[in-house]
Amino acid sequence: MRVQIQVRIVSDDNTVLSEDVIACFDKGDDQLEEIGLSLEQAKTVLAGAQVSLVAAQATSFLTRHRDCEHCGRHLQSKGRCRLLFRTAFGTIPLVSPRVHRCGCQPAASKTFSPLTELFTDHTAPELLYLETRWASLMSFGLTAGLLKDVLPVDVRTNAATIRNHLHKVALRQEADLGDGQPRLAEVEGDPADGKELLVPEGPIVVGIDGGYVRDWADKQSNFEVIVGKSMPEDRDDRYFGFVQTLDAKPRRRLFEVLRGQGFQMRVPLLKGT
Repeated sequence: MRVQIQVRIVSDDNTVLSEDVIACFDKGDDQLEEIGLSLEQAKTVLAGAQVSLVAAQATSFLTRHRDCEHCGRHLQSKGRCRLLFRTAFGTIPLVSPRVHRCGCQPAASKTFSPLTELFTDHTAPELLYLETRWASLMSFGLTAGLLKDVLPVDVRTNAATIRNHLHKVALRQEADLGDGQPRLAEVEGDPADGKELLVPEGPIVVGIDGGYVRDWADKQSNFEVIVGKSMPEDRDDRYFGFVQTLDAKPRRRLFEVLRGQGFQMRVPLLKGT
């Protein structure tokens, strides 16, 4: 039989925005291996659907932002450039038009690209999540291989890609933690604050371990890495880690992990072995 999969995208007023055939393949029905979609066929369908959807969303956004938001005048085109958006279902090429700014308002630049207001990052948050999650459990190379096995991610994804994205996420989380250590009330517990938190049904077990890692450049030097796992009885586990000699706020790191799991100081905290 011939299988043809089509994506039809409709606007809120029932206008058909796009109608694309994203996959077409032949399927038999006399062998077990032919039943259902194969992994490669599923990846093809996901990649095709992603291309159609992202393109339609970008077009819709541009349509709403081609006029001046202050006076409503249509913005004149300056040119266009290519934009790549990396997702868990493939890297999507987009055309990003550049337009002249309206003269009704003062501005530091004469032109801008409206799509940059939508694509503030060229990597989708879900892809960063998957890369970070799996890279915390195994090597960068194995993570890249796993993602390419099960998802239509960019074929150029490799260990260096995963490492760079992981460091990017880590720096963002470091910035979110702030510069200081938690206040004394936060560490010792504030009864007033505790009323707003969900009390876990059981204790939280925190396992902490450490080890020495040899410096890649200077083989004679090493540094200590501390890693840990927080394991409540009624929700998912969380992981944390830091380099003892470099991290200026290890206490805050542990506190933020526990607080994200609803930990309150009156809840038993057990040391794992």
